[in-house]
Amino acid sequence: MKIGVNTHFDRVRDDDAQYECVKDYVDFLVCHTDPQGTSLAEAVENTRKAVDTLEKAGIGYVANFEFQNFVHDVTAPDGTEWALNTDTLHRLVIPDEYIKMLTSGEHSEGIMYDEFEHAIINQNLSIILASKGKVKKSVFPLSESEDPVEQGELLSKQLADYAAEMKNRGAKRLMGEHVFPVLFHTFARNGITPNFKSQKESVSDIQFAIASGAALEYGIELWNCVDCWYRLTNPGHSADEMYNNLMFAYYAGVNNVYVESTGVFTQNGEPNEYGRKFREFSVKFRGARRKYDIHDFRPETGIIRYDDTYWGQGDPMLWRYMLFGNKKIKPTKKSKEYVKVFSLITHGETSKGSYSWNKISPYALRKHRSFMTMNSTAVFDDRVKKETLKSLKLCFLTGISISDETLGAVAELVRENGLTVVTPKRFAPQEILKNARGSYSEIRDGKGVWIVTDNIAGARVKKRIAPFLGNKGEIRLTFENNTVTMKISPDGNALSVEEKEI
Repeated sequence: MKIGVNTHFDRVRDDDAQYECVKDYVDFLVCHTDPQGTSLAEAVENTRKAVDTLEKAGIGYVANFEFQNFVHDVTAPDGTEWALNTDTLHRLVIPDEYIKMLTSGEHSEGIMYDEFEHAIINQNLSIILASKGKVKKSVFPLSESEDPVEQGELLSKQLADYAAEMKNRGAKRLMGEHVFPVLFHTFARNGITPNFKSQKESVSDIQFAIASGAALEYGIELWNCVDCWYRLTNPGHSADEMYNNLMFAYYAGVNNVYVESTGVFTQNGEPNEYGRKFREFSVKFRGARRKYDIHDFRPETGIIRYDDTYWGQGDPMLWRYMLFGNKKIKPTKKSKEYVKVFSLITHGETSKGSYSWNKISPYALRKHRSFMTMNSTAVFDDRVKKETLKSLKLCFLTGISISDETLGAVAELVRENGLTVVTPKRFAPQEILKNARGSYSEIRDGKGVWIVTDNIAGARVKKRIAPFLGNKGEIRLTFENNTVTMKISPDGNALSVEEKEI
């Protein structure tokens, strides 16, 4: 696993305390770039100095773009446009000269559109707030339909075109940085590397469960940003919590992990407790010979759904009650089933209304914790193939749509492998549905069983599937040849790890 930190290209110099604190302890840096107020030529030259320093040091670097998320007009003094900016649209544009300089080096790792999914599903909310509500623009053109699937497929094509353009212009990777646990699969399907945030306002292992399913399904790397912000506070998490989230990434098979940001690592020019904890982690785990990675993950519990971008949003202040950033498309009961399933499989530790502290609700008044009980779980989208699902013992079918091919694969695994499936009636095969009675039925099918119910997270389901849910207070992950069990501390922010070879 490669280890890094988030910083700024302007800080990559030998007289900078933050750079000095980490340069001998990292494989890569995620570097913010902010060319506002300079000409293109000046922006290229300023960043080139940092790129040359990193190339000489042999340190990888990702160019991170976030400034465009806060300012709707990012036209440079020389007229260079850093964002597409029309009456209705706003998204990042990188000039040819700049991207060529960023991507031509041996150690260039790619381009990161910071909080890309946030900008999409919340219609560039940071710009709305900065303009006091005067400027409201979408990232991509929206569908005129009220059909979430039609909107989702339009977005998929738009992302595919955007990612292809970045890669055709030299980017080794394109990735986002997901504040909200949505669009991982849509991104991955279209060539955008999954990159989940942990800590922040997230439940780290839920973020992992969703992003890991995307990485498995589409055979793509998995990155992890351990974010020290909590709401408007940085650092909003302790140094020990940061260390444990880094450790979780290692044992969960993540390919690349980094901390946001080096700003919390030093005080008066010297490493503070955060800097020392990061160094301690790096010394122990950087270059360690882990016996597996994310593509060896063999989850035992699966959730299959069409990613309609629902995570629990809907409050009077920030997170508008819409899907895909399209105000014409509202969440339904079908959307909300998914969140209830997470409450069920975490032994009730997450709310039935959301699994993020971003949701403004009584639950969000509880003290944040990074880790919740979970037993070897991954989330897949509506078109996942049979091969990816073979390790499952328990599977939930939920949401607004699942492809016929995927439903056929699940049915085969019930009959052949003994899979237990929990499903609403709309996803049950006809031959199963004709035997269903009332609000809850169990129907044997070959080696396995269908649980057909009107409440997939209800009390009867909970009692029936209890043997699949693992032990309360533990995160368990199963890999091809290894099982990892992590016991969670009472405050939910520390882990003790036991690893066994199978």
